Amino acid sequence: MTSHKTPQIEHHIDATGLECPQPLMRLKTELQHVAAGAYVEITTTDPHSDLDFTIWCERFGHEIVSKTADGEISSFIIRKSET
Repeated sequence: MTSHKTPQIEHHIDATGLECPQPLMRLKTELQHVAAGAYVEITTTDPHSDLDFTIWCERFGHEIVSKTADGEISSFIIRKSET
């Protein structure tokens, strides 16, 4: 993760209550519809999302800017790659 100023979140995905692979599929779909460099926040309760998002972002060049957890709810801010 790279340190950035507080990003302007352009899109939010509520994936709470969804199980693997649905949160990742929702993120993938959303990133297909936003501009390069856009920030997307996704909130999930799926315990596998951290690993899923990390591997997927590394593979496709996206960046996890931040991740936080509050009980069972995790939030991720992801910056879409420039390519």
